[in-house]
Amino acid sequence: MKKKKGLIAGIVILLILIGVYIGLKVAGPKEKEEQTEEKEITAFEINAEDIAQVSIENNGVLYTFVKEEETWKYTEDENFPLNQAVVSNLVSGITAVNAQRELKDIENPEDYGLSEPKLKVTVTDKENTQTVLNFGDDNEAVSGAYMSIGNNEKIYLVNFSVKTDLQFEKNDLAEMEELPQIAVGNIQKVEISSENGVKTLQEEEAGGLWNLYKEDGSQVSVDTAKVNDYMNHFSGLNWVDFVSYDVSDLAAYGLDNPKKITVFYEEEQESKETSEETDTEEEEEEEPVMAQKEFVLLVGNADENGNYYVKTADSSYIYTMAASTVDEMMNLASDELVSSLVTDYSLADLDKVTIEKTGETYVLTREETEVKKGDSEETTTETKYYLNDEEIQYEEISDFYSKVSGLEWQSMTEGQNGENAEITITFEKEGGIQDKVAYYSYDENFYLVTKTDGSQMLVNKMKVREMIEAFDRMIENWKK
Repeated sequence: MKKKKGLIAGIVILLILIGVYIGLKVAGPKEKEEQTEEKEITAFEINAEDIAQVSIENNGVLYTFVKEEETWKYTEDENFPLNQAVVSNLVSGITAVNAQRELKDIENPEDYGLSEPKLKVTVTDKENTQTVLNFGDDNEAVSGAYMSIGNNEKIYLVNFSVKTDLQFEKNDLAEMEELPQIAVGNIQKVEISSENGVKTLQEEEAGGLWNLYKEDGSQVSVDTAKVNDYMNHFSGLNWVDFVSYDVSDLAAYGLDNPKKITVFYEEEQESKETSEETDTEEEEEEEPVMAQKEFVLLVGNADENGNYYVKTADSSYIYTMAASTVDEMMNLASDELVSSLVTDYSLADLDKVTIEKTGETYVLTREETEVKKGDSEETTTETKYYLNDEEIQYEEISDFYSKVSGLEWQSMTEGQNGENAEITITFEKEGGIQDKVAYYSYDENFYLVTKTDGSQMLVNKMKVREMIEAFDRMIENWKK
């Protein structure tokens, strides 16, 4: 029995010792790791002002940057539009290279990818002293990479980002031109040119209305709100990538016979500051001076990623632009821009509405006058409505007109010939709107509606009948 108890006690003690050992093993590396982090060392350091040249060889491609005065030059391609900020950031990244630790007693640098490094950086100072930084394999476990200096005299484990920041392609170094950020409200016209012809979305001088002129010369009135949504595409344009500054072979990018997007807009000119003093205490706010501008974007083929090759008409640089952006700008489709309403005119904005039905004509007009409020000098606007020159209350016409302005079309159509319109309504505003809308019985489900601009649409028959019945009630009550 004593032997059994002694055996059990021995097992317990052994288990305790094993637990302590495991605990020390687990805690040990953490402590060592913490100490390593605290004792981060400097592997290489140089003042940025002392650097005269930096050469970066990445996978056999050499990039040499020479500093002349305060400007970096790209030796391999002096015509390349070099982005000075990008090169400065590259150089800044190697002015102080810190290491997690230095490796000791290394017998074979090949084990760390340093015998034939794929990334090599040569830093030359103003005294023509060169230092070579070699980058080898990655150590993913600690998010690091192995780096040596010179002929592998010293090998360090540095942060992974030191290496990745030095891995780039030539076009990543390009200074890309700024695109105009065009305010939606300043756009006056957009032209889309393609192999099918030219489509034009244009604001008319009178009334602030927009028309879409199609390739065949026909036109259609479009919804202002939808036009504004479309114009938003021009207020935040961006390039995807720089491609080339060589425009000698535009056919390679489909830019020898491109599609073309032209935006006509106005832009506020910056006012010149003057030092002249004025005698008045308060200066009147000057009207901004607006200048007429054009932005022309040429669109070529799509690249392997689906983005389009593009260039501006006055530039020698070729870029890519996102397919979604280009497609949205090119999509000047009438069914996307036309209002879902048959007529989108507020009665308050019109001078006259003429209704013709069964051989009779009714003219609805509106008259505004300023009247004084009691004994005060303040005035208020009084609006009166007249039907065939006889005053009529707004409540008597509101049911009919709300049904007119609320009619929505189900589908657009073309090439239809209506006969004997059941009712026609003409909307007029001096210097602006002149739109005659005719309603023809079409089939058991729809009315055919035609407008002055040539657009044709099919409208739910029941809704049109409700509108006509509201008109008949209005006339019947008016005649009493």
